[in-house]
Amino acid sequence: MPDSERRRAVASEPMRMDPTKDAYLAALAEHLSGTAGFDVPSWVEEPSRFLGEPFFAGGLESLKATLLAESPPAFRRRLIFISADALSRPDRNAALHKALEV
Repeated sequence: MPDSERRRAVASEPMRMDPTKDAYLAALAEHLSGTAGFDVPSWVEEPSRFLGEPFFAGGLESLKATLLAESPPAFRRRLIFISADALSRPDRNAALHKALEV
């Protein structure tokens, strides 16, 4: 998607769903804006876009240390702890090459 469309997509505040999803979307918008060099939209700083208690993706106690270490700052400051690969995108070319290795 062109930069102009990505900027508009991140700048538009999404509708409210529940506290965890609201905070997650704000963290994602902040993270994506920062990595793309865009201005971070102001809606991500609303108090309702932050959690009061930690949320650990996956729900497994054994993953907490990894999630604490790997979470990007935009997520960590909202008390959302995710793995480093949670934001990665699959490499379409790698999947295509693997499929053609028959």
